[in-house]
Amino acid sequence: MQYRTPLVAFLLLIMFVVSPVITIPETSHSQLQRPSTRSVSLEFNGTSAFAYLEAQCAFGPRPPGSENLTQCGDYIISILEAQGWPVQQQNWTYEGTPLRNIIAGAAASPRLVLLAHYDTRPRADHDPDPLNQSLPILGANDGASGTAALLELAAALPDTAKNTVVLLFVDAEDSGGINGWEWIVGSTHYVNNLSGIQVAMIEAAILLDMMGDADLQIKREGSSTQSLVDALWQTAAQLGYSHIFLNILGYTLVDDHRPFLQAGIPAVDIIDFEYPYWHTLEDTPDKCSPTSLETVGRVVEQFVEEQLDAPSTFRNPLGWWIGVGFLCVLCIIVVSLGYLWYRRSSKQSS
Repeated sequence: MQYRTPLVAFLLLIMFVVSPVITIPETSHSQLQRPSTRSVSLEFNGTSAFAYLEAQCAFGPRPPGSENLTQCGDYIISILEAQGWPVQQQNWTYEGTPLRNIIAGAAASPRLVLLAHYDTRPRADHDPDPLNQSLPILGANDGASGTAALLELAAALPDTAKNTVVLLFVDAEDSGGINGWEWIVGSTHYVNNLSGIQVAMIEAAILLDMMGDADLQIKREGSSTQSLVDALWQTAAQLGYSHIFLNILGYTLVDDHRPFLQAGIPAVDIIDFEYPYWHTLEDTPDKCSPTSLETVGRVVEQFVEEQLDAPSTFRNPLGWWIGVGFLCVLCIIVVSLGYLWYRRSSKQSS
């Protein structure tokens, strides 16, 4: 009995030290809730975003490993740094080809990830002219539009976003089925290199892909997290964009949001996949619109700024369970050691 009091005291001390890492989750990945809308002065400029789209296309087709893509990546970095965003480069080799993800933001463990792919498909395999199907595409909508929106968001979002939001430009999304390549290589590499803590901290990933179409009609992508889709579509409705963000189920796609979903992170693919120039040589800037870019950009801008004011809205329960599990294991170890200590001391005293 003489050893129980210090043992209990020691256990209470351990619980006191560990308890700060445990927070009761307010929401789960399947029950995300959107905060009440506040008035936000939106800064996203469609004309500026369209200029970023045209600047990317000026480099020409940008397949993975090409000099054009390298120059375009350097251009993206220069814009981000000019906007005051810290930039990291994630370099690796896939199938003998050097690849690079570009990661902007100061947060080692971000709450929100906004992403787009900046590469283009090496072959126009959906072009109606068979003679064109071996040629690389310019990718004004399929690649440049999402990247252009992220670059404009870099300017539109408040400085505080740099501490909680990552702008992720992924390589090698669009070479699937060519020379044995997989799809979504860059986003898969990014997610696979996140730590468990980083995965637990990311509350949502928002993918912008093929959203510059002049005839923009965005349907709900089938694999996206429904509650996150609901929240974004509600934001769009409040901004007067219900005619663009349609409450209709669209395609279910293998796209850059999938690695996040597979890691247990809520993710949404904002995409107009019913684009007649997809993977053709006709995917050029004249098929895109500053108005479309501004529509999507302002929805994302509004949504992100609301999340900055609601730190618990997308809290990931995984971190809570990690804390509980750690505490349980620690308590078992401490109790076991205390019991062994008690038994040994009892034998010595007898």
